[in-house]
Amino acid sequence: MFEYKFWHHLSNPSQLIHNIERSEDQRLIGYRKVLLAIFGFTLLFFIVRNFWGMNTTDLTALLVNGEGDLYSFARLMSLIGAILAGILFFIIHYYVITYLIHLLTNIDYGWIRKIQLYVIFFIVLEKLLTVIIFAIAGYSTQFTMFSLAPMMAYVYYHDYLLFFLNQLTVASIIAVWIQYIFLSNWTDRPKALLFKLILVQIVLASLVALYSILPVLTWIEGWLGL
Repeated sequence: MFEYKFWHHLSNPSQLIHNIERSEDQRLIGYRKVLLAIFGFTLLFFIVRNFWGMNTTDLTALLVNGEGDLYSFARLMSLIGAILAGILFFIIHYYVITYLIHLLTNIDYGWIRKIQLYVIFFIVLEKLLTVIIFAIAGYSTQFTMFSLAPMMAYVYYHDYLLFFLNQLTVASIIAVWIQYIFLSNWTDRPKALLFKLILVQIVLASLVALYSILPVLTWIEGWLGL
């Protein structure tokens, strides 16, 4: 069996490609440890972001009104929600997007999953850097400075456009670059592959932007009768 070395293979993609192609049942020594580490890093980020208070400003009114017990319960539910969001984020990027790329390129599903770990890591790292910058500044905004959304907001303000641009960040470019560097070795049409990888990012950004402007939580509460 071959060994999966996360950082070493990032700078030596040909070696990882060689190991994946020749490994028995796509099994690489150390891959499960890296998988659990990236998963843990993802969950830790969502937990830390919640502890810092990002996206929990609506709960402050409970504390101000002296409803400490209700505030504590609400923060606990918020933390559970953050953990579930982290799990969902990982599932979407590790399984759903991987399967989508598999359908578009016909590259082996298991091979793509091993490349997606790099994508997940850099996306979460960018999100972590954003939160650190917000923490230093003492406040947060809806848009990350790693996208064009903040600059566009000064020129033209349209909710959907800004949330769409907010999803196309430096990490998106890194994700496409990493995917292309590895996956282009398994296709005879590298230019078509690049187009499909960019298309995946655009579709994902479009869906997230749509979710951001629609009152999804209000609809869910209505359906549940809350």
